Amino acid sequence: MARIIQITDLHVLEDPQALLKGVNVRWFLERVVDQLLAQESDCDALVITGDHTHDELESSYSYLRDLFAPWNDRLYQVPGNHDERRILRSVFASRISGRDDDLVQFAFEQSGWFCLGLDTHDSGNVSGLLTQGQIAAARQQADASGAERVAVFCHHPPVQLESEWMDAIGLHGAEHLRSWCESDPRLQLVCCGHVHHESQHTCGHATVLTTPSTGVQFSPLGNVPNFVAGQPGYRVLELTEQGCSTFVMRINDVATPVP
Repeated sequence: MARIIQITDLHVLEDPQALLKGVNVRWFLERVVDQLLAQESDCDALVITGDHTHDELESSYSYLRDLFAPWNDRLYQVPGNHDERRILRSVFASRISGRDDDLVQFAFEQSGWFCLGLDTHDSGNVSGLLTQGQIAAARQQADASGAERVAVFCHHPPVQLESEWMDAIGLHGAEHLRSWCESDPRLQLVCCGHVHHESQHTCGHATVLTTPSTGVQFSPLGNVPNFVAGQPGYRVLELTEQGCSTFVMRINDVATPVP
């Protein structure tokens, strides 16, 4: 069995005391990391599905590099809409190959699963972008791996969440990933961030999961962004040759302040 930890939507700021929607995002993230060190120090992979920072500053990325140093040999990342590829790649040069604004993607294999990170960052936009070419290349990689099961990690969910305000900032080109989910029984899992809350959907052969933020929590209700009280969290994925089980862990001894 392989144990994969997914964290997402960190939104850290350069100032350690700065608040985002009333939340000290660095403090909350450090509590998440404390729990990971206590319970998941030997996980097989730690995946960050975007929005590493909120200010896109080199110093903020450097803080994260140091914070996640215990997992540096098994850290995998894709950018979100609040990321800057060039700086992310520069600071995490030991983990992210390529040049400047090239797509930031990854691939690794665990317990019969081919795990693939797709870059949905669309510069200057909150919504995401996924091209047919990305999916064609991803399918070729999956074919070459010979794995019987495929898991995709990306920032923006490829499905409608039935939330007026969240779906308005969704993923352009999502139909390309949905088409893969519908046509390929190997693609069984899509893990996303962006929406700062936990949800589960079905798309073709795949289960599509969203995961809470390590800081600010959202509610899908309403037609405008809706920030709510809630504990930060992360997702645990247990991959075996027979399938996947998953659950969300919360930091239950702290409460998120709301302005």
